[in-house]
Amino acid sequence: MSFDNRVSEQQPTLEQLDGWCEQALSSALPEIRSEAERRLRYFFPTFSETLAEVSESHGFSSGQARVMAVFPSIKGPAESAKLMTWFLHQSSKVFSITYVVNRLRTLVLNHLNVMEDEQKADLPIRDKFTKLPGFLIDDLTRTLALVVMFTWFDLPDSKGVIDSILEMGSTSDEHEVLALQMMRSFVEEFNKELPPKYISKQRRVVVTFRDKQLKSIFEHALRAMRSAIGDGGGGRDKRVVLSQALLVQRDCLGFDFIWLAPDEASDEAVAIQIPSGWKDLIQVEGFLDAYFEGYAHCGPPLSSQFVEVLVLVASIRRSFYMEAVRISFVKRMSAGIAEILAGAMGLDDVENYHHICRLLARFRCIHTLVEIEDTPVYRTLLVAAAGFTITGLGLWEWSSNSIAPLLTFWAKVAAAHDGRDSSNSEICGDVIAATLPRVVGEHLRSMVQATARVASGESLADNPLDNTDALLENMALAANIARASYEACGTTVLTMMRDMAGEYQALLNGGQASAEAVATCEAQLVWPVYAVAQCIGARQPYRSQAEDDQADAEMFAVVLELDHVVRQRLQRGVGGDPSEALELAFLHLHHSFRATYIGEQGYKAAAVYTKLTELVGLRDSSHVLGLVLDKLLFNLRTWPPASPVVHRSLQLFHDLSVGYVSVRQVAKLDSVKALLTGHSGEGFRFLGAIDEYKPRALYYAGLARILFSASDVTPAVFAEFMRPWGLLIDELLAMPDAQLAMDHVRPGLIRVLRDLRGFLSAVSSKSNYTMFFDWIRTSQRMSLVHRCVEMQADVKVQIAALKFMAEFVFNRTQRLNFDVASPNGILIFREASRAMWAYGSRVLKERSVAVRDVYKDRYKGVAACFTILARLVAGKYVGIGVMPLYGDTALERAYSVSVELLKQFPVPDVIAYPKLGKATTSLLEVLLAKPNIDLVPLDDAAYEHVMRVCVEAFDHAETAVSSSACGVIDGVLTAAIENEGSDVAKLVRARSADITTYLLRAMLNIVLFEDRPNDWSFSRPLFCLILLDTQFALQYTSQIVQYQPPERREDLIKALKELLSSTEFVLTTTNRDRFTQALTQYRREVAAKNLILMVPTSQTLGAPVDIMAYSIAATASAISPDEGEAAMAD
Repeated sequence: MSFDNRVSEQQPTLEQLDGWCEQALSSALPEIRSEAERRLRYFFPTFSETLAEVSESHGFSSGQARVMAVFPSIKGPAESAKLMTWFLHQSSKVFSITYVVNRLRTLVLNHLNVMEDEQKADLPIRDKFTKLPGFLIDDLTRTLALVVMFTWFDLPDSKGVIDSILEMGSTSDEHEVLALQMMRSFVEEFNKELPPKYISKQRRVVVTFRDKQLKSIFEHALRAMRSAIGDGGGGRDKRVVLSQALLVQRDCLGFDFIWLAPDEASDEAVAIQIPSGWKDLIQVEGFLDAYFEGYAHCGPPLSSQFVEVLVLVASIRRSFYMEAVRISFVKRMSAGIAEILAGAMGLDDVENYHHICRLLARFRCIHTLVEIEDTPVYRTLLVAAAGFTITGLGLWEWSSNSIAPLLTFWAKVAAAHDGRDSSNSEICGDVIAATLPRVVGEHLRSMVQATARVASGESLADNPLDNTDALLENMALAANIARASYEACGTTVLTMMRDMAGEYQALLNGGQASAEAVATCEAQLVWPVYAVAQCIGARQPYRSQAEDDQADAEMFAVVLELDHVVRQRLQRGVGGDPSEALELAFLHLHHSFRATYIGEQGYKAAAVYTKLTELVGLRDSSHVLGLVLDKLLFNLRTWPPASPVVHRSLQLFHDLSVGYVSVRQVAKLDSVKALLTGHSGEGFRFLGAIDEYKPRALYYAGLARILFSASDVTPAVFAEFMRPWGLLIDELLAMPDAQLAMDHVRPGLIRVLRDLRGFLSAVSSKSNYTMFFDWIRTSQRMSLVHRCVEMQADVKVQIAALKFMAEFVFNRTQRLNFDVASPNGILIFREASRAMWAYGSRVLKERSVAVRDVYKDRYKGVAACFTILARLVAGKYVGIGVMPLYGDTALERAYSVSVELLKQFPVPDVIAYPKLGKATTSLLEVLLAKPNIDLVPLDDAAYEHVMRVCVEAFDHAETAVSSSACGVIDGVLTAAIENEGSDVAKLVRARSADITTYLLRAMLNIVLFEDRPNDWSFSRPLFCLILLDTQFALQYTSQIVQYQPPERREDLIKALKELLSSTEFVLTTTNRDRFTQALTQYRREVAAKNLILMVPTSQTLGAPVDIMAYSIAATASAISPDEGEAAMAD
C-alpha cells in the first residue's frame, strides 16, 4: 500500500522534502539549514534525540514534561522507517538520499528491535543500487549491513543477504562490480567498532560473520580476481572488477580478527590473526603467483593494489602455516620480491615503490627467514634488497615515507645477525656484514645531501629537519642497525662525523665563509650528530663490549669538539645566526649520554670514561655533568626566550634535577653552586620575558630540587639562595603605590611572583616549606602580594599574585601539616582570605563595567580565587570551625565573597569557560561537603544558583567536572537529610517543588536516556533525590515507560523495578552502595537487550503503569493521547 493513501492532508509533497534536504545539506545560511533540519526531523524522526535536545529551557519552574513533536501519522520507529523507505523509493535527488540514509541509519542503530520482521525485511532498497553514484551505494549498503547485523540471530533471511549479493555478481561484469562494492561496505561496517552500548551484540554477530561469511566474501573476490587476470584484464570493465576484487581482499585480510581496540591495532606491528579455517584458500599451490603475475602485467594503479594485498598476506601470523608450507611460502615470497627488485619492475611509480618497501618491512617483521637462510633464494633476496635499499635511501625527496620501511627491514635483519657470523657465507653473514655499514652510511649521506639541496633552493621538498619525530624515528632504526655490527658501522658514523667536522672547521678557518655557507654546513652536521646521539642511546648494557663503549667515547668526544667550535664561532659573532636544529641535536646527544652512562641504574661503564679521559679529559660522570650544565647555561644566556632550544635546555635541566642520583651529583658542581647564589642573573634572556610561565617554572623548580637535595639544608643556605628575591621585594615594597603601578615596574612584579610560584611548586617537605613560610613572613614580604592584588592598573599582576597564593596554600605532599600548637595554618588562611576579599570586592564593585575579554579580565581571577579557597579547605591544615568562636572574620570573608562571586557570573559560562567550570565545581564540592556546609552563608538565591551551575556542569566536556557537580548535590542533600533542622534542610524543603523535582527529573533522564562514563557519580545524588521524593521518581519513570514501544515496555519495567526495589531508601552507606550496584546492573541489562529509550513524543502514548506493582505477565492497554498527555503534565 502506498504511503500516500494513509496520511493526512498535512503530508508534504516530494518536491518539498527534496528542497528541505538540499537546504539542510548545502545552504550557506545557518538559519535556513536549521529550519530545514527542524522540518525534516518532524517528518523523519529517529527517536534517538536526548531530552536535553528536545528541551528549550533549564528553568526550575518548568513543571511540564518535555515532548518532541512528530508527524501525526508516525506512532513510532516502524512508521518513521516506513516513511523514509517510501521517500527513498520515490526520490532520485542525491541530497535527499544522502540525508535520509543517514537518518535511517540512526533509526536502525537504535530502534530496529521494535520493528516487526516484515518491516525489517522491507528496509533495504537494493533495487536502486545500480542507478546510484558510488558513495550513495556505500551509504545504503552500510545501512543494510546494520540491518543484517542487528537481525542476524532473529531473521533467518539475514545471513542469506550476503549470499544473494554474491550470486548477483555472477550475472554480468556490471553486477560483479556492484556486488564487490557492496561486499566491501559490508566488511568495513562489520569491522567498525560501534558505540559501547552495542558492543556486546556486535561481537556475537561479528564472530559468526568472521568465521563463515567473511571467508565466502574473500573467496568470491579471489575468484573474481583470477577470472579477470585469466581474461587478460585489459578491458575497462575487467580492470574495474579487478580493482574492486583487490580492494575487497585488502579489507578482508585487514579485518580485526581478534577484536583489538583501534589504537592497539598498529598496522606496522600486529600480525594478522587469520582463522585456521582459511588454510584451504591460502595454503594452495600457486596462491602467490596470481598476485606477482598481476603486478607484472597490470600497470598503475592496479599494480600497487596487488602489492597492498601482498603486504597483508606477508603479515599473516607464522603459526598459520605448517612448517613445510611455511618454507614454501617464504621461498616463493622471497623469490617474487627479489625478482621485482632485481628487475626494477614497476618501481618508477611512487605507489608501487612505497608498497614494495612496506612489503619488505612487513615480510621480515613477521617471518624471521631462518627457514631459508641457507638457501640460494635468501642470498638472492638480500643482495637484491641491498641494492634496492642503497638506491632507495637516496630517493628521499621522491618518497620520504618509504625510508622508515627500508630501515625497518635491515634493523630486523641486523637484530638476528651475530657479528661472529659475518664471515659465514652459508647463512649470508658476509652479505649482511657488508650491507649494514653501507645502509647506515648511505642513509646519512642521502639526508645530508637532501638538506643541502633544500637549503640551497635546488629542491622544493620540505626540509627533513622540520619533522623531528620522523628524524628521530629513522635515526633510531639506523642506530639499531649500527649496534648490530658496531665495529664497522660505528666506524662509518665516526668517519663521517670527523670528516664533516673537519670541513666545517676548514670553512671557518678560511675567513671568507658566508653566512649561507655556514648555515648550510651546520644544517648538514645535524644528521651525524643525531646519529651519534641515537647510537649512544641504543646501547644495551648486557650486550655492549668495552670496545663499543670506547667507540661511543670517541664519537662523543668528536661532537664535543664540534660543539666547542660552534660556540667559539657564536662568541666571535661570525658566520651569521646559530643553527637551532644543530643545537637541538647537541642537546639530544647530552640527553642520550646521560640516560646511558649516568642513569639512575648506576651501572658503571669504565671503558667510556677511560677513553674520554684520554681524549678530552672527562674522568667521570661528574665532569660530564659539569660540561652538560655549562652547555645548558650557555644556551639560556644566548638563545631567545621563545626558542625551542631554551625549552629543551630547561627540560634537560629539569630532568637532571629529578633523578635521585643525578641531582646529588649536580648539586656538587661548582657551576651549580654559583648558580644557586646568583640564579636571577640578568644573563638569562628567558628570565626577562613575562609572556610564558612554564619556562620559569621549570627553571626554578629545578633549582629548588637541587637546593633541597641535601638532607641538611640550613636556614643560612636557604637565606643565601633567597637573598636576590628578598632584596628585590624589599625594593618594591619601598615604592609607593603609584610608582608600583608604573609600566616599567609591573613586569618585575610579574616575574618575581611567577618565580616564587615556580620555586614553591617543587617544595615537598614540611621543613623546607616552613623555611619558605618564615622567609616570606619576615619584613612583611607577603604584603607585596596583597598590594599586587589590590592594584587596578594591570590584570596580569593580579592574576600572578593570586596564582602564587594558590600555590602558597596548596598542601602538596602534606607539606603544610604543621604541629598542633602552630598558628601557621591560621596565618596562611588569613593571608589568603585577605587576597580573595580584596580581589573579589573589586570585581563585585565593577561587575556592571564592560570589559574587553571577560575571561582574562574577570573570570581568570575568579577561578584563581576559587582554587585558593578549595585548596585551603581541602588541605585540612586549618581548624576553620573554631575561627568564628574567637571573632576571626577571615573565614566569613572568604566564604561570603566566594558565594557572591559565584552568584554574579551567568550559569552558561560554566560550560563556555572550562577552567572556570572546573574551578567552580571543585570549590563547591569541597565547600558544601558535610563538615563545612553549615559555615557557608547559603541563602535561597545562592542555593538556586549553585544547583543551576551543577545542572549546567552535567554536560561539561570534562567528566571530572560533571562528577564534581554530582558531588556537590550529594553533599547538600546528604546534609539536609541527616540534619532536618539545619538551614540547608529548610532550603531544600522550601524548594522541593521545583529544584528537587527538577534535579530528580534531570538525573533520571541522564541515567535512563544517556550513556555516561561516570554512572557511579550520578548514582550517589540520585539515591538522595529518590529518598526525598520517592513518589515522583516512581511517577516519572512510569510516565517514561508509557512513551516506549510496546515491544520494550516489559523488559524496561522489569529492569526499572529491579533498580527501584534494590534497596531501602534510607540514608546509609550500605543502601547507597546497593543502589549504585543496582544501577550498574541496570546498565548491563539495557545494554544486553538494546533497550534504547525513546524521547516522549506527541504520538507514542501507552497505558499508565505502576512499576512497583506491575506483573511481568501483564499487558499494557492503550489510552487516548489526551489522557496520556494529561498524565505527563501532572
